[in-house]
Amino acid sequence: MTTLGVLLVAVALLVAVFYWSGRYGGRGRERTISLRRTRASHVTSRGRPKVAYAKRADAEVQARFLAARDGASMDVYRCPTCSKWHVGHVN
Repeated sequence: MTTLGVLLVAVALLVAVFYWSGRYGGRGRERTISLRRTRASHVTSRGRPKVAYAKRADAEVQARFLAARDGASMDVYRCPTCSKWHVGHVN
């Protein structure tokens, strides 16, 4: 009976972790969740802080460099949170 109890607790824990990660940790998070990565957040998809540029020209230089290096289209945008410039992927 003890083995069955441990197994049930382990399954319940896994279900809770998958539910939490899908609700709060995944890309499909609801818009109302504060952990959602948006243009207003200052964390990349890998959890690293975004680089903020004081001048648009500096951000555009970095966007061209990243586009040439990675082959992905990059966009420059003004952050509504910090009012500085960030570089991100074009959706």
